[in-house]
Amino acid sequence: MNKFMTKFTNFTEKHLMPLASKMANQKHLTALKDGFVFAMPFLIVGSFILLLVNLPFTDKASPLYMQWYVDLMSAHKANWVQPFYVSMGVMSLFVSFGIGYSLSNQYKLNGITGGFLTLFTFLMTSAKLDWVPMAKDPQVINVFHVDGGWMPVMDARYLDANGLFTAIIGSFIAIEIYRFMATKKMVIKLPDSVPPAIAKSFELLTPIIAIIIILQPINNWVQSTGKMIPKLIMDTFAPLISASDSLPAVLLIILIVHILWFAGLHGVNVVVAIINPIILSNLAVNQAALQAGDKIPKILAGGFLDAFVYLGGAGATLGLAIAMSRSKTDHLRSIGKLGTIPGLFNINEPIIFGAPVVMNPILFIPFLGVPIINATIAWYAVKTGLVGKIVSLVPWTTPGPVAALLATNFSVGALILSVGLVILSYFIYTPFVKVYEKSLELEN
Repeated sequence: MNKFMTKFTNFTEKHLMPLASKMANQKHLTALKDGFVFAMPFLIVGSFILLLVNLPFTDKASPLYMQWYVDLMSAHKANWVQPFYVSMGVMSLFVSFGIGYSLSNQYKLNGITGGFLTLFTFLMTSAKLDWVPMAKDPQVINVFHVDGGWMPVMDARYLDANGLFTAIIGSFIAIEIYRFMATKKMVIKLPDSVPPAIAKSFELLTPIIAIIIILQPINNWVQSTGKMIPKLIMDTFAPLISASDSLPAVLLIILIVHILWFAGLHGVNVVVAIINPIILSNLAVNQAALQAGDKIPKILAGGFLDAFVYLGGAGATLGLAIAMSRSKTDHLRSIGKLGTIPGLFNINEPIIFGAPVVMNPILFIPFLGVPIINATIAWYAVKTGLVGKIVSLVPWTTPGPVAALLATNFSVGALILSVGLVILSYFIYTPFVKVYEKSLELEN
């Protein structure tokens, strides 16, 4: 076993660490991660609003049934859900601007103008606008306050998670065009006497024209087939999204994240840029089902990993922190006590680097094994309906059991499962902590 771990450690240092470091510093992946980070506050608030207007108090067969809530939602739900529609419902707008802003800054271009360029590119491909006649219909008048005449209508079907892949691809292409034209001095430069904000905005004139020339024929051709570009791209990625909502896919994500952490790299930060479009797309599907009163379909959605796997942070290290706080070794006991409170809020750097877990072959076994066990148990619990599926986003610093309760629309089973997994992780980590104690004693 020791020989295997030595070989694995050497392989990690020689091959995985350089590759992971390059991925962590890759400009497009960094921009992708930043785009979702910038959008996250809006998505969390929007999810919370959706949760409030869909609380499990409307089923007459349930002991939680509340007539006052049913009456309140009947009167006001249509208005109160609006913040959800302009946050989660248009998330691709936020993400496209964020990607453009981040990638432009990394290329030493103007971030604001780059963000607007990517937003323009996304709207060009994903939000067809037309004028439609408005009949003198009472429902139309009540909703739009328009009594007849013509009204501009934008197709918003692909502004939510359905447009994420289009937003990502389009943003990358737009900024690369911007960078190329700026490098080749194919942009309009105004005299130094012109205010900087105006000068920077005029730089975009030629990139905008270039994007129109490139995109318009593609748009026309795709629309002639009866589709829009986001639909075409979503159909292309459909097999990947479908395959991602499976236990093997979840375990693969966990394996990559924790091997990177073992090498001393922030595994979640490296992987999150890749998996965010998938888990947010799945979350949007679940939220649409919740709104419609249908069965919630997706398991790997939103904060599934935060609620059931990363309990205390990567490695489910809250259990490790508690086990270390009961250690007979002064060093481990001090680190455990120091790391328990941050661990409640999923901050585990004191444990990761204080124990340490990094490059520690003894603790690496449960550090990888506990999340795999947690994920497997949670997967089947959700799959079989013992606990609810994720329908809402909560901040990643929310303690795991509380996050499980909120994210699943107050599924008590999810809360109990998450608490149980913390306890299980403590019992799994404890014998490895004792082995580690002995190894430290031998070293001293």
